[in-house]
Amino acid sequence: MDEVDSRAHGKIFRVAVAGGAWVPQSWRMQDIQAAPGMVTRPGVFSADGPDPASQALAALLPEKLPTRIVELGCGWGWLGARILEHPGVETLHMVEADADALDCARRNVTDPRALFHWADALDFSLPEPVNGVIMNPPFHEGRAADPRLGAGFIAAAARLLTGAGRLWMVANRHLPYEEPLRASFAEVAELGGDTRFKILTASGAGRGDAGRGGARSAGRSTGRSSTGRKG
Repeated sequence: MDEVDSRAHGKIFRVAVAGGAWVPQSWRMQDIQAAPGMVTRPGVFSADGPDPASQALAALLPEKLPTRIVELGCGWGWLGARILEHPGVETLHMVEADADALDCARRNVTDPRALFHWADALDFSLPEPVNGVIMNPPFHEGRAADPRLGAGFIAAAARLLTGAGRLWMVANRHLPYEEPLRASFAEVAELGGDTRFKILTASGAGRGDAGRGGARSAGRSTGRSSTGRKG
């Protein structure tokens, strides 16, 4: 083994292969049991278990959900499986750019209502609009936090939804997503949260500030629902 290059949290190195079954068994990629009946693989986001932000979002989803839903950034499928437990769902489009994570999602979510899409959430499209989008968007590009990623997810959600459709999303408390939400949606509210996360909902896609030329209407939601609670 030579030419070891250490960067960030890993190492890259070259191995001179002698031939045969030279890879030690302990080096072979193994499934990780991340949740009951659900597996992940090394390198997938939140590979050791459900992401706490997704758990917080799942706890505050309404009992009955829309018929046609897109989950942007579905990861290995934990949140998608929770979505399908709700009455009302007829189709769930699960969208993920990480091929390994999507392969895990296919194994973990076998409900025939789930449709899987290997695609970039930022430009994902469907022939017909849906009436629900649910998402826990990423906010890191490499090691640097970049709220523009989440803002891109918000814009994509607005394009996918009908005017009467609704978005549910979770974000870290410090991320400034209220402004891009109000640019794309007529109504924005916080359903709940804590010091780490906030669960946001929005409706009226295409009727936000951007659609009104930047004008703000009187009496619009200030971003917090008076009936919100923490799950």
